[in-house]
Formats: sequence, structure tokens, C-alpha cells
Amino acid sequence: MASGSAQAQSPATPGVVTGGANSVTFNGKPAARQGDTTSDGSMIVEGSPNVFINGKPAAVMSGKTGCGGVVVGGAGGIYINGKPAARTGDQTSGCPK
Repeated sequence: MASGSAQAQSPATPGVVTGGANSVTFNGKPAARQGDTTSDGSMIVEGSPNVFINGKPAAVMSGKTGCGGVVVGGAGGIYINGKPAARTGDQTSGCPK
């Protein structure tokens, strides 16, 4: 075991996508889009360049959030440009601390 004065960095607390398009659902959950919110107070800042939901780029698994996290959940069986579509309630990696 190492000793010393170095402190371990605390891990990010996972969050979830909280925003979404209520008029478009994937597997019964609202579709997430660029600009939709997350539970850590951030928003999804990366979306599909060519698939839009109510005028906003569709969010997908591995899409970035504003605090440096990513969407880590997605709809099984629904893919946008080869990646699972993101929905309200899908997990995010949270904000790195």
C-alpha cells in the first residue's frame, strides 16, 4: 500500500438523462436530444449530425455532456448512426471531479 500526501481523486457520481422529447419515444421513454438536461445539472452537448428530433440533434450512447461526462445508456435495438439512441432515464457517467 502506498503512503504519502497525495489524495486520490474521487470518482464521478453517475447521473441520468432528465430531459427528452415527450412526443417521440424509444422503447417507451422520451428520446434524448442535444440540449436536454442531466441530473447533475449539465446538458447533453453532442448529438447526431443528421438525425433530428423536434429540430434538435438526436442524442446517442457515448455522446458528451457539458461537464465532461458521457451518456452510457441507450435504447436496445434502436440505433442512430450505429450507436444506441439515448432516452430520458438513461445513465450518464456523471461529471468528473
